[in-house]
Amino acid sequence: MARDAGLRTGRRVSHAFVMSAHAYPKLFLLTDAAVNIAPSLQEKADIAQNAIDLARALGVERPKAAVLCATESVNPSMPATLDAAALSKMADRGQIRGGDIDGPLAFDNAISRQAAEQKGIRSCVAGDADILLVPDIEAGNMLYKELTWMAARGAAGLVLGTRVPVLLTSRSDTVQARVDSCALAVLYCPRAGKGSAAARAAGTNKCGRLVLSPARPDGYAYATARPRKARAQ
Repeated sequence: MARDAGLRTGRRVSHAFVMSAHAYPKLFLLTDAAVNIAPSLQEKADIAQNAIDLARALGVERPKAAVLCATESVNPSMPATLDAAALSKMADRGQIRGGDIDGPLAFDNAISRQAAEQKGIRSCVAGDADILLVPDIEAGNMLYKELTWMAARGAAGLVLGTRVPVLLTSRSDTVQARVDSCALAVLYCPRAGKGSAAARAAGTNKCGRLVLSPARPDGYAYATARPRKARAQ
């Protein structure tokens, strides 16, 4: 992204997928599987904050972010576990705001309360994560594609940390995934959220026609964009 294009803010640009999987009871965010290759600790802090802001825009009052690693134990030989522990402490001290962060957590104890209890992990995040923060783009991209092709019911992608939402989907994504990403951008867009409450309640706004359902049992607001019908010639 060109630095003089006017899209950048003071925060690191990142990407998040909002996903739904058959084996998980609620929507969750996966970040960053598309933009940051090998993020530093400070860049991971921005990635976490971007994801928390998106989750809050979708209706989660206090998102729970799991920092994924190969193990739930801090190991000096595994730098990702050190970053995960540091991110947890940064959230405790208010350097990352609006959500709870815990890590390192392996994938199983991030999404399964049973797995966390079996390993003796006591955490409000373990087994109930709203956000899965991966250590690098390789882990994130593989996890995203594994979930998409083997377990996911749907996914939408969005670039975060920019002045306006930027859509970034996979080349192999379905039309529905692209339409859902448009709906996600509308929900996240600060301008739409601030000035279009009446229009959103009526099911429309400046970005097109939307069908909005009430908050779901999983805590998320949800939108489905419907393409406009072609006018008769």
